[in-house]
Amino acid sequence: MQNASGRIIFIAISVCLFSGCLNPFAPALGDPAESLWTDQQTVGELLANFRNAYNLQDSLRYSNCLADNFIFYYYDVENSREDQWGRDTDLKATGGLFRNFDEVALVWYAVPPAIAEFSSADSSLEFDVSFSLSLYGDNSSAYDLYGFARFKVLMESGDQFRIVWWKDNTVF
Repeated sequence: MQNASGRIIFIAISVCLFSGCLNPFAPALGDPAESLWTDQQTVGELLANFRNAYNLQDSLRYSNCLADNFIFYYYDVENSREDQWGRDTDLKATGGLFRNFDEVALVWYAVPPAIAEFSSADSSLEFDVSFSLSLYGDNSSAYDLYGFARFKVLMESGDQFRIVWWKDNTVF
């Protein structure tokens, strides 16, 4: 009897070891060569990384989309005037946005193929794009914003596209 139970235990252990600990409930793995993140070699790839950084609330990836001399232009509604801030302030503000909302969803609309596929090194490009930005907090706060942005992007030789400036042209 002891010999039979020993065989059963041995077989059970062998099956577990040699099956590679297969979990039948695990989802199928995607292609590890595919990544959510791009090399930002086209304007479309830059916008995809920007969107993904917002949607995943990843301030490090977001910072990689901005040039060192980045400027954000916006209309200050309270003071009824145009205003701006630089890269450091933008990163702090965006990090605060990411920390204060549980879910952030950015969608770009109607980016023309000529813009998305633009890939000329040592060149800049200015373009307009419409977007929606949804912000959901844990205290039942929800904001759905729709707007327009004007970007200037640059790809220096041997680098990747980065945003030089972004002007929020949303009408309030």
